Amino acid sequence: MNNDERIAEKYLKSLDIGDVAYEPDGKIPPDFLVDGRIAVEVRRLNQHYEADGKLRGLEQDSISLVQRFKNLLSEFGAPQPVATWFVMASFRRPLPEWRVLRTAIRNALSSFLVAPTDSAWRIPIAESFDLTIIRSTTTYDACFLLGGYTDMDAGGWIVSEITRNASAFMAAKSNKVAPYLRKYPVWWLVFIDYIALGGEGEDVRQYISRSKPWDRVVFLSPGGDRSYAI
Repeated sequence: MNNDERIAEKYLKSLDIGDVAYEPDGKIPPDFLVDGRIAVEVRRLNQHYEADGKLRGLEQDSISLVQRFKNLLSEFGAPQPVATWFVMASFRRPLPEWRVLRTAIRNALSSFLVAPTDSAWRIPIAESFDLTIIRSTTTYDACFLLGGYTDMDAGGWIVSEITRNASAFMAAKSNKVAPYLRKYPVWWLVFIDYIALGGEGEDVRQYISRSKPWDRVVFLSPGGDRSYAI
């Protein structure tokens, strides 16, 4: 059971409407069965994009990219000359392969150190990736430090992002459970909401509605303390 499923399990038990069984039929839908009749599927609600016909969460790219970027910066070691620069990254998808991006970033930073400047400096790395370098007022034990990053594909109006992502995920989940619908009379979908953290209920209800086969769609905060249903 993953963390999102644990959050959903706690919520389902709090409803006190019957026993909650995890994966009653094994590694096929549903994720939970409540009171022997309510089949429940669980899905993380996050911002996504489509790649090769599959829905992929933005964080699946950004987390690994940022960690690789931090590791690359650390390879430059102690500051020479005696100064430290913060490096900010800005990117959007599609991204070049990391091996290509890594070489371009390393070359750009090495070139910068040949003639460093105290002014903020923007360096285009690829069509979808650029750096901004700013000198720190304090010298640290590293030449370059990650100063932050901007995922240009993230953000947007919360309600519209909930609507867009939830609609896509509802459709994908509908296809997944289609072969198993006759096994149980009631089907719920529980979203663990990482976009609005379980808020925006009244506004979301104006723009999104349930579709077959879902009898209830729940939006639950990652902390499990906020929820609403449509």
